[in-house]
Amino acid sequence: MAGIKPLRDFLIHKARTMLFSNALPPSVIASCIAAIDVLETEPELIEKLWENTRYFKGALKKLGFDIGESITPITPVIAGSEAAAFKLSDRLFEEGVFAQGIGYPTVPEARSRVRTIMTAAHTKENMDAAIDAFEKVGKELGLI
Repeated sequence: MAGIKPLRDFLIHKARTMLFSNALPPSVIASCIAAIDVLETEPELIEKLWENTRYFKGALKKLGFDIGESITPITPVIAGSEAAAFKLSDRLFEEGVFAQGIGYPTVPEARSRVRTIMTAAHTKENMDAAIDAFEKVGKELGLI
């Protein structure tokens, strides 16, 4: 942390980002450096990530799901009530799709959801299987 000693001391003892935090272990730092190296040497992975994200979001939207306003590869699928979100999560898991349920107080009560995320490693077959599961379960639960 750069700055004069009184400022550094103040931030160390008062800044929320510093409280209860510890230095990262060397293995985490090495992993971060390796990830940056991959991004710099394989920029096509970034395009693949966004291609997958657009495909998956578009398919969910076309099915009629409320996917909120996310502009990242993290895509919420809004289920409404907390019970509906956790039922959706459980049923998707039974269909082979992991989509974590998230409810109040993390999100507003009527905006509970499951959280999905695309990666560059997902294949079209992976995404289509997930989309098929979302369609089946979404219809079953009356979400679409």
